[in-house]
Amino acid sequence: MKFINKLEENIIGIGLLGSVLLVFVNVLLRYILNSSSTWIEEIVRYLIIWITFIGSAVCFRNMSHMGIDLIFSFVKGGVKKAVEIYIIIASIAFMSFLLKYGIDLFLFTQASGQITPALGIKLHWIYIGIPFGAALSILELAQLLFKKFKEVPAE
Repeated sequence: MKFINKLEENIIGIGLLGSVLLVFVNVLLRYILNSSSTWIEEIVRYLIIWITFIGSAVCFRNMSHMGIDLIFSFVKGGVKKAVEIYIIIASIAFMSFLLKYGIDLFLFTQASGQITPALGIKLHWIYIGIPFGAALSILELAQLLFKKFKEVPAE
């Protein structure tokens, strides 16, 4: 899992750095040469797709997703643990749907041979980030679920 965690973080870091640099270059082009590049806008959009879906797995691992803290301030012990387990299971179900439909989207765009307008990249290489991120999220959530079943609730 350490390798997967580092891979996720590196992909996100490279994607963020690339996005920031490309947007900066595009702003310079716009204000200095009075012309912007459409391929830069397109690649930044696709990098953000990958950052979002892979970042969701990192957020699950770090418990950084928005939570319902108000509920947890009123419940304790076994009830809190039950609510946490329910949330994890519901998240796994949602990510399973995202995985399934992300694969369907990938296969559809692969079969149709669609390409991106400015870059000419096959679109399925962009959309593979959706099931990839969903699979990573399911893996992280499964680990969380396993940890929740092992821990003893605080009274």
